[in-house]
Amino acid sequence: MTGPAPSGGQTPASGTGLATANPRPWTDSRFWILQLVVLALYLVRLAITVAFHLDSTSLAVEFSTFAIFLVPVVYAALNYGFPGAIVTAGWVTLLAVPRFAYTANAHDFVAAWAELMQIVLLDILAFLIGQRVSAERDARQLAESAHEAHLRAEALYRDLFDSNKSPILIVDANGFVVETNASAERVFGSAVASDRKKPTGSRPKLDAVRLVDMVGPEAASLVLTRLISAQAPPLHAQEADPSADERVEPVTFEVEGRSVLFRPSATMLGGSNSDKRMQVVFEDVTAETRRHDQMEAYAARVVFSQEEERRHIAQELHDGPLQALIHLCRQIDSIEAAEEEGRGSLAIAELRSIVEGTVTELRSIARGLRPSILDDLGLVASINQMLVEAAERQQFQSSFGVTGSPRRLPPPVELALYRIAQEALSNVERHAAAQRVAVGLDFESGGLRLLVKDDGVGFDSASHHAGGTSQSLGVPGMSERAHLIGSRLLIHSAEGTGTTVDVWVPATVLDRA
Repeated sequence: MTGPAPSGGQTPASGTGLATANPRPWTDSRFWILQLVVLALYLVRLAITVAFHLDSTSLAVEFSTFAIFLVPVVYAALNYGFPGAIVTAGWVTLLAVPRFAYTANAHDFVAAWAELMQIVLLDILAFLIGQRVSAERDARQLAESAHEAHLRAEALYRDLFDSNKSPILIVDANGFVVETNASAERVFGSAVASDRKKPTGSRPKLDAVRLVDMVGPEAASLVLTRLISAQAPPLHAQEADPSADERVEPVTFEVEGRSVLFRPSATMLGGSNSDKRMQVVFEDVTAETRRHDQMEAYAARVVFSQEEERRHIAQELHDGPLQALIHLCRQIDSIEAAEEEGRGSLAIAELRSIVEGTVTELRSIARGLRPSILDDLGLVASINQMLVEAAERQQFQSSFGVTGSPRRLPPPVELALYRIAQEALSNVERHAAAQRVAVGLDFESGGLRLLVKDDGVGFDSASHHAGGTSQSLGVPGMSERAHLIGSRLLIHSAEGTGTTVDVWVPATVLDRA
């Protein structure tokens, strides 16, 4: 960035040798000194003419105006531009009026015309030189403004270039890296940093860094192929493929001890073929790729789980209600025989018992698929009942707390929170070996918080967040359900310290119709 221009309106001389003109000469004390010098020269000439009784018709006296005032007028034009030249020439013209009037009254028309021509010539010179100097001044200021704007734009580009968190490489037509930003130095190492900002021509060919050495042959091949092909326009517009960047596979690098995935994308720079360059930006897609992989794994496990659930439901229906109904049919067939033997009432009682048992099993299966209490009584009652039933099965101490003002929530939110709490309690029953379990619902002004906390064995939550190899749908399923309703799920756990499932639902989600 360049500094501000010098104050006072004065800048160094230009390349033509002319001083930069002051656009407001009357603000400069030296300008007024120059006007006093003009007056002094006039008075000196008048004094000499009177003292020595010089004849006004003599050649020296007739052309003294131009000789005396030429230097002040030119000096004013060169140093103060058009305004200074016009003011000085006007001042000289005003001082010449008495002499012109005197010669005209004396009928010395030759001297009068000589005086007039000198004044006109001085005025013309002042106009031409002043206008030229002012034009050069304006052009110089325009060039300086353009240069400063260019420097500011270059500094802004450099700041943006260096502050970009994505590594950026500038590659020439030969495949050599000519410039990098700070992120690229951090990712690719000091080999690039040592040559950074060094022009390509001043860098030894053997010491130059090749793109293929940084990003690998596959990504470099695509990037360099596009760079070379861009030097010649395609024969048909259909040959251009704008989606080529999407097919570039992420490249893995070790950054500060962790594996990071970067996907390179290229942009052409420069107009001529000799100056053709490419800007290669490496976008960090680690989180995106990891989430995509997790979603694919989750989708595959959901399909597998659905099939397992269907198999389980079919098995449950076959082993329970279906067998009971078969037995019921046989009992109906034997009612007539039982009536003849006097055991009809006993057979009917047994028949009723079978029907009641079947109804109970079907209700249990239906409740597992979709709890009716969630639709009838809401989230608070359904989670409380689920906690009480789990405590009865596993014999642990339970506590359930609600703060704020409970209210009904949108059905998708209630179902998602119910399933998250159900999965959390299921994990407690299967894995935690907990003695105490606490569930809390916080209805706050800014949203809703669901907490499920146990004092069980715990687990390493970091491995789950990093994409562990567990085939369970538990943690990924809870995370996905929370994500789908626009909420945040955090799991705090460590081996031997228990587990806390924390779900926060913003008020914007709760207020949705």
